[in-house]
This record gives sequence, structure tokens and C-alpha cells, in this order.
Amino acid sequence: MTEANRYVALEPHELELDQQEEHYWRQCHPSYLDGGVPSVQIFCESTGDNGKISGARSTKASAELAYEERLAGGGQTAGTWGVTVSEIITAGTRAVDDSAGDRALPTGHTYVDYRHLDDRPSVRAVRSRLHEAAVSRPREWPPEP
Repeated sequence: MTEANRYVALEPHELELDQQEEHYWRQCHPSYLDGGVPSVQIFCESTGDNGKISGARSTKASAELAYEERLAGGGQTAGTWGVTVSEIITAGTRAVDDSAGDRALPTGHTYVDYRHLDDRPSVRAVRSRLHEAAVSRPREWPPEP
């Protein structure tokens, strides 16, 4: 299988991110913090994710906006952490903007695609690489004291 066709086909309203330095913002549930640092759970699937790990893209939403929209929607967050598109690709997957398909989605809604990962070790490896990249830099929002 070639690199291009290993993924599930995108919907007409979806766009794969290709700007290497663009950030994907991910919210961290407070229970995932360990000493103020997110555990690998920050990149785990939740019920109903269906292999699409929700976040936002930095060209459409700031780290602050992504944080505020999570809270406004009734969700919990201990803050916004980010990884670059380049780091997502290096981890073995892609980021997809699906915000044009549903007006109810947060600004710049983007997902990291796990649907092509066919076994638990593959998923764990991608999660681990994304986690390592995210915690290699400070929390994006709110700023560290």
C-alpha cells in the first residue's frame, strides 16, 4: 500500500493540513495532568471519536480561542497544548480540517486521523510520539505562570 492510499478517503468538505509549521491545538482534560504535565492520555480516543482525535488548527483558531470554546461548550480543560503538522506526519498520521462540514463544530475544528492504524501497538506508538512532541514545549494557553 502506498503512503497516499493508506488513509481512509476524505469527505468532500475535508482538507488535509500540509503547512509543516502549522499547529494542531489539543485540549487536556484536568484528570490527564500529572504534576502539571499531560499524560499520554491527552492523545487517547474518547467514546465516539471513531479514530478522529479532535482539536483545532492554528491558522483558524488561536490556542486561547480553542480553550475558551471548549469551556463555553461545557467541556473541561486544563489548557491547550500543541503539535505541528510536521510532528503529526512524523508520528505516522495526518491532520484533517473538517470544520466546513458542520457549523456546530468549534472554530477550525481539525482531527488527527487514527482510522488507518489497524492494531493497538500502532495506535500506542502514534500517541506516544504526539505526546512527546506536545510536552516538549510549554502549554500554549493559558500561559505558564
